[in-house]
Amino acid sequence: MTYQQAVDYIHSRPRFKNTDNHKAMRKLLDYLGNPQDNLKFVHIAGTNGKGSCAAMSANVLKTAGYKVGLNVSPFVVEFTERFQINGQYIPKDKLAEITEKIKFYQEKILAEDSLELLEFEIVTALAFYYYNQENCDIVVLEVGIGGLLDSTNVIKDSLVSCIMNISFDHTNILGNTLSEIAYQKAGIIKQGRPIVCYPAQEASALETIKAVADGKNAPFVLPDINDIKTTVTGFMQSTLEYDGKKITQAFTGKHQSYNATVVIEAMKQLRNFGFDISDEDIVKGIENTKFPARIEVIRQEPLIILDGGHNVDGVTALLNVLKENNITGLTAVWASLSDKEPEKIIQMMTPYIDVLYTVPLYGARALTPQQLADMARPYFKDVHTADSVESAIDMAMETPGSGLLVFGSLYLAADARNHLLQK
Repeated sequence: MTYQQAVDYIHSRPRFKNTDNHKAMRKLLDYLGNPQDNLKFVHIAGTNGKGSCAAMSANVLKTAGYKVGLNVSPFVVEFTERFQINGQYIPKDKLAEITEKIKFYQEKILAEDSLELLEFEIVTALAFYYYNQENCDIVVLEVGIGGLLDSTNVIKDSLVSCIMNISFDHTNILGNTLSEIAYQKAGIIKQGRPIVCYPAQEASALETIKAVADGKNAPFVLPDINDIKTTVTGFMQSTLEYDGKKITQAFTGKHQSYNATVVIEAMKQLRNFGFDISDEDIVKGIENTKFPARIEVIRQEPLIILDGGHNVDGVTALLNVLKENNITGLTAVWASLSDKEPEKIIQMMTPYIDVLYTVPLYGARALTPQQLADMARPYFKDVHTADSVESAIDMAMETPGSGLLVFGSLYLAADARNHLLQK
């Protein structure tokens, strides 16, 4: 099996089904020798901020001298980004080799029990197998969707769980209230293991998470929001002061200060499990973290900002950064799925955007450029459609106004980033 055949095979698997407690995945893991049982985990759930928390946590642990597995979902640069050890992506031949093994067992499971593996179940099992094969000291594990029923939650234990900002997303799967969604996210909390919670959590979500933690005798850690100080120190730059530490942030915005405090508290919890992590490791690890498409400044002249924020909360974080830095008059490239409140999002963006290009996304829930343009025209005078993000960027760069903003989806950001870095 070649690398491309492996990726094609993984993408060919079904994406969703009614839960069966991951029977097929559990059988696969049995055949693979249950590699997840040999690993130690930091498990991260939440609507927004999971990726940033995971990247910072992994980098702190790497800075402290550990061999750290990191899985991210979705990828931005390329598919192998989903499986990292100390910042290095899985070799393509290794991914192909493990996928071929998984394909063999999938066919066996199908013949024996008529069970089909989901795409994310394969991705997660592949990660477990790879990290165990490479003898990782610890794995930073990012939830796909929810928590309780997520493929990553087949693990029996985690040293610490982190629950990031919770907002409305995947309501058809997770529930229609913040409390219902929070209950699903809190499903990753393990008996007697500490849980660190995002400091600016909505009250109903916080109450639910606390109740689940209490029910499992899990120590509950909540950074005190009054102890968090964020100072804007320059264009798209800020400093965090918390817990006696002063950190030049890798990512800009108050929400990233909050994300970083979760990382700080999670690393302090790991010390109780014998991990030798100094305050200096925490500061350096957070400062040196790189993670694409999180309000990422690709270029300052002309200004080009790339952001994968795809829902109202994600876009609110983006708007706060634009406001802090007095950025208006942008030319923007945008795409959206139908269930992400696109009209509300585009209405929120009106003070910051002068010219808008709408582009397509892949998938059944994606709105067409024309649908997005029709939605945006009551709010913008200058709206255009384009056949691709690449062509939209090329047109937008001819008259970028005060700068170019590409936003609306991590999948969109992936295509845009590749194109922008070639220009």
